[in-house]
Amino acid sequence: MMPPNCLVCGSTDSATEFTVVYFAVDAEEKAAFARRAAASWVGHPENAYWFCAEHLHLGTDREAMHWREAVAEIMAISTRRTRLPPQR
Repeated sequence: MMPPNCLVCGSTDSATEFTVVYFAVDAEEKAAFARRAAASWVGHPENAYWFCAEHLHLGTDREAMHWREAVAEIMAISTRRTRLPPQR
């Protein structure tokens, strides 16, 4: 798992509370995750993003959305964007 880094503001402040949000995946991605788990894969899943407490609602409000759509929507509505979204 990658260390906390808010998707919206880019905060990595150790004094900040962070939460990881897992967005929806499609059937093909779900199957790929299962294959990785069977192979004891370790890493940061494509659908998991960190949010600081201030921006957490932007993630939790969209948990049911596919991760690509959710991230695109969050970045489009964010007025505090200080960095580009991760390229996955």
